[in-house]
Amino acid sequence: MFPQGEPLADPGFEIGKDGAGLIVVGYDGSGPSRNALAYAAGLARRDNAGLLVAFVESLNSATLWFFAGSPIVPDPAGDLAEDLRDEMRGVGVPWQFIAMRGDATRALESLADASMADAIVVGRSRSVWRGFTGSVSVGLARRSRRTVLIVP
Repeated sequence: MFPQGEPLADPGFEIGKDGAGLIVVGYDGSGPSRNALAYAAGLARRDNAGLLVAFVESLNSATLWFFAGSPIVPDPAGDLAEDLRDEMRGVGVPWQFIAMRGDATRALESLADASMADAIVVGRSRSVWRGFTGSVSVGLARRSRRTVLIVP
Protein backbone atom coordinates (compact mmCIF):
# COMPACT_ATOMS: atom_id res chain seq x y z
CA MET A 1 0.00 0.00 0.00
CA PHE A 2 1.31 3.42 -0.94
CA PRO A 3 -0.90 6.19 0.44
CA GLN A 4 -1.13 9.38 -1.60
CA GLY A 5 -3.30 12.45 -1.21
CA GLU A 6 -4.14 14.74 1.65
CA PRO A 7 -3.42 13.46 5.17
CA LEU A 8 -6.38 11.98 6.97
CA ALA A 9 -6.92 13.13 10.53
CA ASP A 10 -7.38 10.30 13.00
CA PRO A 11 -10.95 10.86 14.16
CA GLY A 12 -10.65 8.04 16.68
CA PHE A 13 -13.20 5.30 17.04
CA GLU A 14 -16.56 6.39 18.38
CA ILE A 15 -19.52 4.14 19.03
CA GLY A 16 -22.85 5.70 18.10
CA LYS A 17 -21.43 8.62 16.13
CA ASP A 18 -23.87 10.43 13.85
CA GLY A 19 -22.64 10.19 10.28
CA ALA A 20 -19.49 8.67 8.89
CA GLY A 21 -15.92 9.33 10.02
CA LEU A 22 -14.12 7.46 7.23
CA ILE A 23 -15.41 6.11 3.92
CA VAL A 24 -13.61 3.59 1.70
CA VAL A 25 -14.24 4.06 -2.04
CA GLY A 26 -13.43 1.44 -4.67
CA TYR A 27 -11.96 3.28 -7.66
CA ASP A 28 -10.66 2.00 -10.99
CA GLY A 29 -11.22 5.03 -13.22
CA SER A 30 -14.36 3.61 -14.87
CA GLY A 31 -17.57 5.62 -15.17
CA PRO A 32 -19.32 3.78 -12.33
CA SER A 33 -16.30 4.17 -10.04
CA ARG A 34 -16.14 7.90 -10.82
CA ASN A 35 -19.82 8.14 -9.88
CA ALA A 36 -19.07 6.29 -6.64
CA LEU A 37 -16.19 8.68 -5.91
CA ALA A 38 -18.39 11.73 -6.52
CA TYR A 39 -21.15 10.35 -4.27
CA ALA A 40 -18.68 9.41 -1.53
CA ALA A 41 -17.00 12.84 -1.71
CA GLY A 42 -20.36 14.55 -1.23
CA LEU A 43 -21.21 12.26 1.66
CA ALA A 44 -17.80 12.88 3.25
CA ARG A 45 -18.18 16.63 2.86
CA ARG A 46 -21.60 16.61 4.54
CA ASP A 47 -20.43 14.31 7.37
CA ASN A 48 -17.03 15.97 7.78
CA ALA A 49 -15.42 12.59 7.04
CA GLY A 50 -12.30 11.42 5.25
CA LEU A 51 -12.05 9.31 2.10
CA LEU A 52 -9.82 6.32 1.58
CA VAL A 53 -9.82 5.82 -2.20
CA ALA A 54 -8.67 2.30 -3.08
CA PHE A 55 -7.60 0.76 -6.37
CA VAL A 56 -7.31 -3.02 -6.31
CA GLU A 57 -5.31 -4.56 -9.13
CA SER A 58 -6.21 -8.12 -9.96
CA LEU A 59 -3.49 -10.70 -9.30
CA ASN A 60 -3.83 -11.98 -12.86
CA SER A 61 -2.95 -8.64 -14.50
CA ALA A 62 -0.79 -9.25 -17.54
CA THR A 63 2.72 -7.94 -18.11
CA LEU A 64 3.28 -6.25 -21.47
CA TRP A 65 6.42 -7.08 -23.42
CA PHE A 66 8.59 -4.65 -25.32
CA PHE A 67 9.57 -5.66 -28.85
CA ALA A 68 13.16 -6.41 -27.74
CA GLY A 69 11.94 -8.81 -25.07
CA SER A 70 12.35 -6.52 -22.07
CA PRO A 71 9.28 -6.61 -19.84
CA ILE A 72 7.29 -3.45 -19.48
CA VAL A 73 5.06 -3.60 -16.45
CA PRO A 74 2.09 -1.24 -16.73
CA ASP A 75 1.42 1.05 -13.78
CA PRO A 76 -2.36 1.52 -13.71
CA ALA A 77 -2.23 2.68 -10.08
CA GLY A 78 0.21 5.46 -10.97
CA ASP A 79 -1.99 6.62 -13.83
CA LEU A 80 -5.08 6.55 -11.60
CA ALA A 81 -3.28 8.50 -8.88
CA GLU A 82 -2.59 11.30 -11.38
CA ASP A 83 -6.22 11.38 -12.54
CA LEU A 84 -7.45 11.26 -8.97
CA ARG A 85 -5.37 14.25 -7.92
CA ASP A 86 -7.05 16.26 -10.66
CA GLU A 87 -10.54 15.03 -9.75
CA MET A 88 -10.12 15.63 -6.02
CA ARG A 89 -8.63 19.11 -6.36
CA GLY A 90 -10.93 21.55 -4.60
CA VAL A 91 -13.35 18.92 -3.30
CA GLY A 92 -12.73 20.00 0.27
CA VAL A 93 -12.40 16.64 2.02
CA PRO A 94 -9.26 14.90 3.29
CA TRP A 95 -8.44 11.85 1.18
CA GLN A 96 -5.80 9.25 0.51
CA PHE A 97 -5.25 6.92 -2.44
CA ILE A 98 -4.12 3.38 -1.77
CA ALA A 99 -3.22 0.80 -4.41
CA MET A 100 -3.47 -2.89 -3.52
CA ARG A 101 -3.32 -6.23 -5.32
CA GLY A 102 -5.65 -9.16 -4.94
CA ASP A 103 -9.34 -9.94 -4.95
CA ALA A 104 -11.17 -6.60 -4.91
CA THR A 105 -14.01 -7.73 -2.65
CA ARG A 106 -11.68 -9.10 0.01
CA ALA A 107 -9.19 -6.24 -0.31
CA LEU A 108 -11.82 -3.52 0.12
CA GLU A 109 -13.38 -5.28 3.11
CA SER A 110 -9.93 -5.83 4.65
CA LEU A 111 -9.01 -2.18 4.16
CA ALA A 112 -12.30 -1.06 5.69
CA ASP A 113 -11.72 -3.37 8.68
CA ALA A 114 -8.13 -2.21 9.22
CA SER A 115 -9.05 1.47 9.00
CA MET A 116 -12.33 1.09 10.94
CA ALA A 117 -14.23 2.70 8.07
CA ASP A 118 -17.93 3.31 8.48
CA ALA A 119 -18.91 2.47 4.90
CA ILE A 120 -17.67 1.20 1.55
CA VAL A 121 -18.86 2.92 -1.63
CA VAL A 122 -18.49 1.20 -5.02
CA GLY A 123 -19.89 1.65 -8.50
CA ARG A 124 -22.19 -0.89 -10.07
CA SER A 125 -20.76 -3.68 -12.17
CA ARG A 126 -20.03 -2.65 -15.74
CA SER A 127 -21.57 -5.70 -17.35
CA VAL A 128 -24.71 -7.74 -16.86
CA TRP A 129 -22.70 -10.98 -16.93
CA ARG A 130 -20.60 -9.90 -13.90
CA GLY A 131 -23.81 -9.63 -11.89
CA PHE A 132 -24.34 -13.37 -12.32
CA THR A 133 -20.72 -14.44 -11.82
CA GLY A 134 -19.92 -12.34 -8.77
CA SER A 135 -19.23 -8.64 -9.11
CA VAL A 136 -17.38 -6.69 -6.44
CA SER A 137 -20.54 -4.79 -5.47
CA VAL A 138 -22.58 -7.98 -5.03
CA GLY A 139 -19.75 -9.67 -3.11
CA LEU A 140 -19.45 -6.72 -0.74
CA ALA A 141 -23.21 -6.48 -0.25
CA ARG A 142 -23.28 -10.16 0.75
CA ARG A 143 -20.15 -10.34 2.90
CA SER A 144 -19.43 -6.93 4.39
CA ARG A 145 -19.97 -6.14 8.05
CA ARG A 146 -20.56 -2.46 7.38
CA THR A 147 -22.74 -0.29 5.17
CA VAL A 148 -22.12 -0.82 1.45
CA LEU A 149 -23.40 1.78 -1.00
CA ILE A 150 -23.63 0.75 -4.65
CA VAL A 151 -23.78 3.78 -6.92
CA PRO A 152 -25.12 3.43 -10.49
